[in-house]
Amino acid sequence: MNNKRKIFIGSRRSNLAKKQTAIALKILKKEVPNNFHIKHILSTGDKVSFREFKNNGGKGLFTKNIDNLLINKKIDLAVHSAKDLPGILDKRLIIGAYLPREDVRDVLVTKNKNIKNLLDLEGKVIFGSSSPRRIYYLKNLFPLARIKNLRGNIESRIKKVLENKIDYILLANAGIKRLNLKFKNINIIKISTETILPAPGQGAIAILCRKNDEDMIKVCNKIDSLNTRILVSSERAFMREIDGDCFTPLAALAKIKGTRFEITARLFSKNGKYFSEHKEISDINKAIKAGKICAKKILKDLEKKIV
Repeated sequence: MNNKRKIFIGSRRSNLAKKQTAIALKILKKEVPNNFHIKHILSTGDKVSFREFKNNGGKGLFTKNIDNLLINKKIDLAVHSAKDLPGILDKRLIIGAYLPREDVRDVLVTKNKNIKNLLDLEGKVIFGSSSPRRIYYLKNLFPLARIKNLRGNIESRIKKVLENKIDYILLANAGIKRLNLKFKNINIIKISTETILPAPGQGAIAILCRKNDEDMIKVCNKIDSLNTRILVSSERAFMREIDGDCFTPLAALAKIKGTRFEITARLFSKNGKYFSEHKEISDINKAIKAGKICAKKILKDLEKKIV
């Protein structure tokens, strides 16, 4: 590949997306001394109301505009949060690289300095969230809790807590760490994955390229994190087998322990009343298959509980 070629990278306009693109760019420049240019794009998901968001495909709205530019050769690479990617990508695109994964945990954000653990909460507390996964976990943990719909970027959601409009919110710790957010009046408490499992792909940055762009595939191969690819590919296989989207209340976390691979996942019923959780253990080279098997066992178990 000609090192003088201009490589255009697309991402969303949010502060977190810009930070993640900067992380990707730093890694790319170490491996590939090319001329990179960034295009920040306002995604449909950032513009529409919650109702429109739900009626028009959910998380795919955060990636579609950028991916269309990639398909139409207006950009060469697209940087996304892996958890924002729909289970099935456009057949003309591939995930060329995953960057090393950040902390996968959710965090509790509150002004209450006395809280040390999510499970310290009790009574009629008020949470803000629009994530079905988080909402159903919270309703199971705190039956008396009220949940207010809350969308927006990380900073705007934390602002709701600072303004006393919401008592508690849950966020991905990876985003807070990447933005290096620090507030004097905010208490941020990490939540164990034994208490709440993350969304598939949470904490990972994915870089997409065109399936037929050999130059960009070579570029991506140089920065691809094999461990992250194994883990997130299994979690996404679980999501696809469930036929899950942004509004499916599911969670998954894969781990590599020596030569052993394991994936733990949970799926709630549509009304959140029931759930099934399962851990599947396999060899590392069967990680994707393990994700699919985990999904099949959970679906079968949940079906029995609903009936």
